[in-house]
Amino acid sequence: AGPTGVQRRLTQDGFTPDTRSRQAQGLFGGTPTPFQPLPTGTPTGGGPVAPNPTVQVTTTPPGQSATVVSPEVQAAVDEINKYQPASQPIGLASALKDHASGSAEDVAFRRELMTALGPDRVAELMGHVRAMPNDGPELARTLLTAAIESYPVADQGKLVQALGPEMLGAALATGVEAAGSPDTVGREAALAQMQGLARMVGDLSSLPAGSPGQAEVAGALDRLKNDEQFCKAPGVSTAAWLVANSGSDALKSSFANGYLEAFKADPTSLSPVEARAVAWALGSMTPSPTDGLGPILDLPEEQRTGFLEKLGSADAADAPELKSTGLHFQEDVQAGVNDFLEDVASLDPAAFPNPLAAKELRMETFQKVSLAVDSKFFGDNAGTHLALAHMFAADTADLINASANTQHRLADAGGPAMAKFFDHVAFRGEAGRDVVMEALQQYLGTGDKVGIVDRLAEGQGALEFMQNEGNLLARNMGFVLGTLYQGSQSAMESIDSEEARKKAIVDVMGSLVEKAIESSPVGPAYSMIKDGTGGAAAVDDVFNWLGEQFGGTPDASTEGVKNLSGAIIEEAWTPFFGDSALQGADLQRLTAMFGLINTAVAFNDGRTGDPNINIGGAYIK
Repeated sequence: AGPTGVQRRLTQDGFTPDTRSRQAQGLFGGTPTPFQPLPTGTPTGGGPVAPNPTVQVTTTPPGQSATVVSPEVQAAVDEINKYQPASQPIGLASALKDHASGSAEDVAFRRELMTALGPDRVAELMGHVRAMPNDGPELARTLLTAAIESYPVADQGKLVQALGPEMLGAALATGVEAAGSPDTVGREAALAQMQGLARMVGDLSSLPAGSPGQAEVAGALDRLKNDEQFCKAPGVSTAAWLVANSGSDALKSSFANGYLEAFKADPTSLSPVEARAVAWALGSMTPSPTDGLGPILDLPEEQRTGFLEKLGSADAADAPELKSTGLHFQEDVQAGVNDFLEDVASLDPAAFPNPLAAKELRMETFQKVSLAVDSKFFGDNAGTHLALAHMFAADTADLINASANTQHRLADAGGPAMAKFFDHVAFRGEAGRDVVMEALQQYLGTGDKVGIVDRLAEGQGALEFMQNEGNLLARNMGFVLGTLYQGSQSAMESIDSEEARKKAIVDVMGSLVEKAIESSPVGPAYSMIKDGTGGAAAVDDVFNWLGEQFGGTPDASTEGVKNLSGAIIEEAWTPFFGDSALQGADLQRLTAMFGLINTAVAFNDGRTGDPNINIGGAYIK
């Protein structure tokens, strides 16, 4: 291999091959190239070479004992002094990389070397790095990383100030790119380096206004946000990575509020990529009663809706954060937005000035993200599924009531959001399946749980009961059964694997008739599935039993599982036909209640037809 760009420049700066000299390991790889510095004053390229400035060891202030520099560090300083001025940062970086491990010895060497040189001299070297467009970014990261473990924050700022916003932006952008790519050699070290540099960004941003390095950090972030700095990912996403890893809640808040204030002034100003960057920054804030969600709640209602819609939407470039970027960067940006969604799921409405608005934020987020769960950005991500499941569990009753209420601003008429949630999160995915079904069991009242089905059966359609709460409960029951049916049909059409279809039926539909399964011969197999020890054989046993009990015969074909889903959903009607539910009931009022439930089922089951009223349940043959 030929000499690297760094090695060629060393030769141009006055280093010539000489087999008597030590071998210089190229900073950026390649075959080591021998070199030897020209004697001071030797002419080259038509002109004299100025004497090499010597890198001085930092002296001790008068009156204090002198700092003893180890022979190894002194030798490193001597080697750096052999370089021409513009190349001395390369000499320092080379010495640091020769001691790059995390061993106590290497850490001590780096700190002693950086202390011996002192922040002012290293800042001077950074001025040379600033003029290296090709190799400068890596040199900057190496020197800044050593400065972080050796100097206080204020002195780190001197180096950043000397580096300038352009080179700092390039160093940060290419570093984030390297940390996010599985192809990077030594990626874990690259990631640790960038996490340290991101914390430096946060630390410098938190210094008093006007501190050295602060303007350069702000300028570098602005260059990224304004796409003035080349990087494969959108600049704002790269900036969000740095901000999210900065450890500074003040910087995270400032970053997010900058976009949100502009969004308030101009509702067209926020792109989907920027909305996700804002969510990423807010989701990374230190856990607190409000978890950084206040700025979203401060948005006018219409713009809050717009913000949530943008999270899952893809612009013309189709979620550019996930295109031409490293796999680990893609995972980071999705995880960052999912952290925001988890904050929404776990929010305590009482912690906010407007508890109702906080609760509605969670419900609306659930709806908007459910509709976008398979978008280019979310892509049925397991973390997104789990966050949605937690939102559903946190507000099951209120969410269903608002969705079923056609007069509510969050009305989900026809159930597209809820049905898609059941389709993707309960049936197709497994990450949030158990959370969803436990919440649904509690709400409906399956097994030993008491829910709305039990309350409706007990109410027997009585006039006073229906007027007080029964009408709404009947509507809500129909909404749940209809959307669950709609979701099951879509999911079973889409799941290609027979084994996956069986597992979905057993996990989801089985939970609706759990008590019957547990008292059946396949109860032990079902228990094994529930505790995670049951394999394919246990799933087959329970599926076959469900098929025999509710479908007439086991059939794992697409049409077979679609029919079985409807048949099991119909079992929700069983409590209405027990003696206690019928004795003393007014048949006319009881029938009217059934009609209301069925009308709601028909309105939300995703089917069309005349009259499309499913008397007796949601199952349609």
